[in-house]
Amino acid sequence: MSQQASGGGQSVYYAGLAGVVLIIIAALWFLFKGPAEPTETVMLPPVLLPQPEQVAAVEQAEQMQPEPVNEPAVMPEPIATIETPMAEVKPELPPLPPLNTSDKVISEDLLALNWKAGMASLFNREDMVRHFVVTVDNLAQGRLVAGHAVLSAPADAFLVEQVSPDRFRMAAANAARYEPYIQLLESVPARQLLALKARYQPLLDEAFAELGYPDMSFEQRLRQTINLLLATPELSSQPELIRPSVMYVYADPQLEALPEAQKQLLRLSPAQQRRLKAVLQTYQQALGN
Repeated sequence: MSQQASGGGQSVYYAGLAGVVLIIIAALWFLFKGPAEPTETVMLPPVLLPQPEQVAAVEQAEQMQPEPVNEPAVMPEPIATIETPMAEVKPELPPLPPLNTSDKVISEDLLALNWKAGMASLFNREDMVRHFVVTVDNLAQGRLVAGHAVLSAPADAFLVEQVSPDRFRMAAANAARYEPYIQLLESVPARQLLALKARYQPLLDEAFAELGYPDMSFEQRLRQTINLLLATPELSSQPELIRPSVMYVYADPQLEALPEAQKQLLRLSPAQQRRLKAVLQTYQQALGN
């Protein structure tokens, strides 16, 4: 019984669809059909019939004409046309400057990208290629080394709030401290930065060779850096800190044992960490890792 009822329901369903289709076709026909026939009577001029003597004269003239000779029709030869495909003309790029004098050109190309207004001022424009390469090399090993900053440091101080006599937590206000850097990375599509990287790849390789890695490429080091940062633990809230000396450290020994690069990433709010990881995943996929 249930199967018969189901079949009947399907029949009604498909019949309904057919009805809808017919209505649509009818509507289109009424909208797009040709002009209608005129409803008024149109008076045509009278037709004059030939007289009998005129018909006889025409028939006699047709009999006196010679029969036409059917000659094979000569078709004109087609004119050959040569279609020349338009080659894609790519503008020739100027040669790369030497590594030691590359800052001016790289700065111009970098600042020409679609950064969010005011964000490009965060870049350090001195020895840009070497600073970037050294920073990537250190991050891949989990280290943070001063003196090779790619971006200028935050102007605001790092803030903590006390939660117990000997425990602290990073203040929520620190999110504003790091927000410009997150927006900076989010503001330009990955394809633009990767195109710029491809343009200056020889200079990046030259600077990386100065660090003394004969069996490794800068591309491999960059992938290691991205993988390390993406492996940073995800926390639902800011972790607690202790202050055994001048510096704050994580109260959780497992967090304190993390590489410095990952501990730095934990300073961001959980939402900012997710946004940064989304950017890093985009570059990871683009680099084929």
